[in-house]
Amino acid sequence: MKHKNNLKIDNSKLFLYSMVLFMFFSFFIISYAWSKNYKIITLTNILISKPKILNDVIYKEALGNIEGINLNLKNLKQITSLLEEHPYVEAVRASYRYPNTLKVEILEREPIAILNSDPIVMLDKNGYVLPNIINPNRFSLPVMSNYNTEMELYPIGKKVLSVKAKQSIEWISLIQNNYQFLYNNLSEIRLQSGENIELILLDEPTKILMGNTRFNDKIEILKEFKINLNPYKRLTDFSYLDMRYKNQIIGKPRSL
Repeated sequence: MKHKNNLKIDNSKLFLYSMVLFMFFSFFIISYAWSKNYKIITLTNILISKPKILNDVIYKEALGNIEGINLNLKNLKQITSLLEEHPYVEAVRASYRYPNTLKVEILEREPIAILNSDPIVMLDKNGYVLPNIINPNRFSLPVMSNYNTEMELYPIGKKVLSVKAKQSIEWISLIQNNYQFLYNNLSEIRLQSGENIELILLDEPTKILMGNTRFNDKIEILKEFKINLNPYKRLTDFSYLDMRYKNQIIGKPRSL
């Protein structure tokens, strides 16, 4: 009886091993056939992973009419290069999917501020200049005002060349990453005389005079000031906050 049980177990293992080998060789044969015909199979379907900023149709239009091209590494590199030229594309990964599909994954540049210029341009966290081809109302973005708006300083798809605009984008990025409470309520950042920075909050509005030095330290002080306010008070209960002086805030309460 024990011998028969052992025989059944051995037969079961043999069947399992046979199935694994069959699947392996089947996959090998299919892969070989795919690689053999790789250069003559043509593209009939384009799949772009869901982008957050732009519609995938815009990226398909950037590729042009590529359906029907041969699936090979040379064409794949050309497709990748085409997409990398788009100003809203930070990085792209393209690959073929059996039998005739192109899969594209795009990491987009996301605008964090709008330059008050004509035409309007947007800037991402790294200072790349983005054309206004989306509805700005989709995003609650602070506006950068009183900056040099000569368009040669803002080459589309390249980094901003204006020193003050670049510096301000670094500050806005800092606020977005570390002081979300302030970024969410930031309506405008103004460049005033003497290269002084002025923040305008959405609510009321409240004006915050930042001066032109120690911006990072002052934002941290502003955060502590907000925390230490009476629970019933907010930053917007002040008509302005003057932070141009070291380690102090001069505030003017809003008139009732």
